[in-house]
Amino acid sequence: MPETRSRALREAPPLPADIDDWTRHVKAERTLNDMVEDIHRILVDDEKYRKLLRATYDAHAVEGSLSMDNALVAMMIREKARQIGQTEVAEEKLAVINLALGVVLRRYHMSRKQRRNTLGGEEVNNGSDD
Repeated sequence: MPETRSRALREAPPLPADIDDWTRHVKAERTLNDMVEDIHRILVDDEKYRKLLRATYDAHAVEGSLSMDNALVAMMIREKARQIGQTEVAEEKLAVINLALGVVLRRYHMSRKQRRNTLGGEEVNNGSDD
């Protein structure tokens, strides 16, 4: 017959009151994509930023080219990174920032391609690879 004994519930250690006393235990460091996402979340309130991201075809792009609009968005992200002291993004090449933003937009299902291929709230495959 197993031994039965009363165990008193131990009280958990107290939670730190100050965020600086919290230790984050994750195996992976934050990526450039995560840092660009932080800046995207700040800039999404900016009407100019949203206008540059809105188009899904060159004909609708602010500058007549999705590539040019992407470059301007990347410049806005890099400038905001400088303003807030996010040096990793501030010192990155525009092309790399643009690629990271593509990852961020796909996380939210808001990439230009995903929105272009959305019909009635559902993403549909249009049969092409673009």
